[in-house]
Amino acid sequence: MVLVVPVVKWNVSFGPNMPELYEAAMSGIDAYSQGYLRQWDASATIRTRPRYRLSATQSLGDLFPAALQPLAAHPAVTALGKGAVEELLVRTAYKFQSEVASIEVEVVTALCNALSVRKLHFALPESARHVALTIATDEVYHAYVAREFIADVQRLSGIEPPSLDGLESQVAKAVSFVKRTAPPEFLGEAETMALCFAENFVTDELFNMWKGVEDDNPFRTILREHLVDEGRHQKFFQNLMRHMWDRLDVAAKDALGRLLPGFLDVFLMDNATMREGAVETLGALGFDRARSLEIMAEAYAGEGDASASKHARKHVAQCTNLIRSSGMLDHAPAREALIESGWAAP
Repeated sequence: MVLVVPVVKWNVSFGPNMPELYEAAMSGIDAYSQGYLRQWDASATIRTRPRYRLSATQSLGDLFPAALQPLAAHPAVTALGKGAVEELLVRTAYKFQSEVASIEVEVVTALCNALSVRKLHFALPESARHVALTIATDEVYHAYVAREFIADVQRLSGIEPPSLDGLESQVAKAVSFVKRTAPPEFLGEAETMALCFAENFVTDELFNMWKGVEDDNPFRTILREHLVDEGRHQKFFQNLMRHMWDRLDVAAKDALGRLLPGFLDVFLMDNATMREGAVETLGALGFDRARSLEIMAEAYAGEGDASASKHARKHVAQCTNLIRSSGMLDHAPAREALIESGWAAP
């Protein structure tokens, strides 16, 4: 496959209650980052928690909740029997965890590492650069846990996981767009912007998945461990985006304002990755490509709000909130580009 945007209150429940961290956010990125580092030392998953591992008694049907996979309820799939439905859910779990591993290492970790050392057109304190390194550490650990999960499921189920070679998530595609399109002199700022939007969106998506699953489901347990860290990351990137935008000059703001609509189009509006994932999953159950596309269209019919303007669609709310909270709409050229492309209301 998660404010002063508004403030995400649920983040606090995943770690120590440290109100000073959130109060410090108001006094500048350095004070905020110093507080973040104290919290990371006390509550980061890699430092404080044993990993959750699957057991041999675990039901295969619980590894990815059927409620989160519309294909599992399609008559063509259920007609194949319980075993086929369970295999579909196992393969969905593989795909989900494979994308987690890919995004965390190839995208987020790489961009955080770059953020920690690169020269930028705005002042960024060492404390914030250190935060970027803690996030990179968290994300590599998340990738390790995701790949360990895949290995455990393969051992317990005997179902072969897909190859990780050549996997390109929607996040990776959007970042590739930024690398190709951004003016070279503002590539660092463009990649930082992409990182801020991606981490805000992905964290919210994970939380929405987590809250809709039964308490004793292993998928919920695994996701909760991930969210302990991701909620903290999300808040940092909200502050970083606001800090960066406040300090960029007009030329940089013009460039990022022109770039953002295309990034969001690739990141949030291109369904090709999901479509091909569904075709691969259904193909493993014996459906050909044409029938797989039909099943997918029927299973997802009525979901979403495709007729709404881009900025009004529910799944993009976290990104449009970040546009507003960062101050981007206060810059006329950026605002005009976002309105013209449908990513902001006129």
